[in-house]
Amino acid sequence: MEIVASFAPQSVSDPLARLAAPPVGTTMVELRADLFPEEFPLQQAVEACRLPVVLTLRSRAEGGQGPSSPVDRERFFRQTVAWPVALFDLEAERDLELLGKLVPKEKAIVSRHLEDTPGDIEQLMASLLGLGTRYAKLVTRAWSLTDVLAVLRLADALARGANGQRRGVVFAQGEQGVATRLMGPLLAAPLAYASWGPGRGVAPGQLSPEELLALVGHLQGRPKRIYAVLSDRAHLSLSPRMHAAGFRALGLPYAFVPLSVGSVAELELLLRPLGEGPLDAVGLPTGGFAVTMPWKEHACACCTLLAPRAQRARAVNTVLPRVGKVVGDLTDVDGLNRVFLEAGLALPGARVAVLGTGGAARAALVALHLAGARAVLVGRDPAKVEKLAREFHAVASSIQELGAVGAFINATPAGASGVPDPLLEQLDLPEGCLVVDLPYGEGPTFLETLAAERGWDYVSGREVLLYQGLSQFAAMNGIAPPVRAMAAALGLGEVQA
Repeated sequence: MEIVASFAPQSVSDPLARLAAPPVGTTMVELRADLFPEEFPLQQAVEACRLPVVLTLRSRAEGGQGPSSPVDRERFFRQTVAWPVALFDLEAERDLELLGKLVPKEKAIVSRHLEDTPGDIEQLMASLLGLGTRYAKLVTRAWSLTDVLAVLRLADALARGANGQRRGVVFAQGEQGVATRLMGPLLAAPLAYASWGPGRGVAPGQLSPEELLALVGHLQGRPKRIYAVLSDRAHLSLSPRMHAAGFRALGLPYAFVPLSVGSVAELELLLRPLGEGPLDAVGLPTGGFAVTMPWKEHACACCTLLAPRAQRARAVNTVLPRVGKVVGDLTDVDGLNRVFLEAGLALPGARVAVLGTGGAARAALVALHLAGARAVLVGRDPAKVEKLAREFHAVASSIQELGAVGAFINATPAGASGVPDPLLEQLDLPEGCLVVDLPYGEGPTFLETLAAERGWDYVSGREVLLYQGLSQFAAMNGIAPPVRAMAAALGLGEVQA
């Protein structure tokens, strides 16, 4: 797989020096000429690159900042055609007259970039391939699971069709299209477009070279099995990175991707018995799903066989397609039990508070019940708190009237981004109290900041994710998980197997 890192000089000091030292894992550099200032010495940028260069002048009509006028575009390519460039990106809607006359076909990527995913992408790709260029590139925008599946279906068709040289590059932009950026290069043409680094993307949904390698760098082609994390913002989940590290350590040719789910109908479409799901239909055998907020309760309803703890909670975070059935489990229970064990807190008889009324809170209440703890439930909606507390024989309370507790579990997304949360700010816990966050973010969560300020013992959501993920990995793959590799993928230090 070639990793093409896209470069634009905005807010970069000494861009020529940056170009001479591309991100680790990069094998080609795309210079987005449309994002360079007019006065910038673009030829020097080309010459500064130590890797093969793809030169792109993306027009405003296709999401860039470059000219759409054929006259202006021809002038640009006439000025640059003799430069030491490996490939020129020509837009099919504007630059075809230059193909073969000014730019040789073997040095051209002919491309189209769309703002949605139309129903005729197979025909669009066929017309691009028919131009005979080195690569044909079709980029759509994914707004739904249907769009993602359409792009994966096209990638599968390219892999199986009369495309021996794998010339078709296909993926979808946007947060919902991340899975296509991972699978496209493994099925169709092996070109993966990447950002120059975290926060340096020039297109929505772009991953960095490091992220691409962490997620699919262990694969040489089509995965033998695919797993996915299902959420409304799945691209933020660390589950794919954690599980991919486990696959790499054990030499398993599997993939784990983020799939954003926007409705119950999309969830029901995915959670089908073995071999009957939409990923199976596009040549990607489905091994299982990790389910996170807000779909844990809805996913439970899709399962035809439940582990007792999942049945008690009426929520699942692990779904396993099996022949003729869909199995659901709740490994969040294992994650919580393990962090309490590691913290040295004896749960039998302990009074533990849980914030939340969703699927994560249900998992916490089941874990506490099974361990013999006394659960106290708090939340933003008193009516929901009362109802859930009755269901799980917990005490309904409020943040203001919480009283003495041995531990506190945040089973909501509150504070994940580090932004102050008014409800969490009202917490009045004794010094040394154990606080467990289920959410996590790129930086410290708000609860982590509070814990440091107020002297509480803090357990991060990444630790809970790891320990539930170890059980999940074993259930999905039938093999012991490589603990240290999966912990390292989450940025955690030494952990006990």
